Amino acid sequence: MYAFFSPDVRHHITEANVNYYKNPFMHPSRTMAEHDFIYILQGEWKFGQNGVCLPAKKDSLLILSAMEHHYGVEECTKGTKTMYFHVSREMGDRFSDLKEKCGEEIMAATLLDAGGIPKIKKYFSNIVSAKLAGKEREADVWFDLLLCTVAEAMESGERSDIAEQLKHIIHKNPEIFYSNEKLAKLVKVSVKTAENKFKAATGLTLHQYLLQFKMEEAVSYFKIFPELSVKEVAHNLGFYDEYHFAKQFKRLMGKSPGKYKKELSE
Repeated sequence: MYAFFSPDVRHHITEANVNYYKNPFMHPSRTMAEHDFIYILQGEWKFGQNGVCLPAKKDSLLILSAMEHHYGVEECTKGTKTMYFHVSREMGDRFSDLKEKCGEEIMAATLLDAGGIPKIKKYFSNIVSAKLAGKEREADVWFDLLLCTVAEAMESGERSDIAEQLKHIIHKNPEIFYSNEKLAKLVKVSVKTAENKFKAATGLTLHQYLLQFKMEEAVSYFKIFPELSVKEVAHNLGFYDEYHFAKQFKRLMGKSPGKYKKELSE
């Protein structure tokens, strides 16, 4: 599930605090006119929103959208500690069960693991501190920064996810020489999106990664199946002829495949 926030209006923090639950506690069942943001500092807690269970643990960021029904599924564990704030629902904010392509909106997952993104915890804490100190404007500005950081985390996660899908396809079928167009089609994104997100996640273009993987596979063939000829290895890796394979192998590995193979047997 995903929450979408309009970047063109200023959201306002209406309430914020830190809660410690010495004993297990069930979150109330309710539909609020404001968004409810919760950060789990310690403990575990299962929430629900519109029939979907959201299991939160330490360093989980939970976003319960305004005008959507949310509730506790289970009581929190003993000693659970949270930060929370309520923030105004503004024109353009919306909720969706599905991940959608958005324009200028800021998209955030309803449940996000923020453990590896310390800025999220820092900005959340700053919002709570500013609100409790009566610094309304400052709290609202920190919220803008929090949303930007969440959006960056979502983009980074999407890049990583697409890159992992592409790598899995390449690794699963070493005998195929995929075009960028074919790879993009298999992960259901545009060619430009596949190329850009893969490069951002790995530092390599799809073609560079494909060739590097095939050369590493060739080395494995030489080691495990020394009886195979260079021509047979080239064919198994999808090269249209031995010359093309040998040229790429020497460029990337520093020596011809024949010489590399010979040195392995010495």
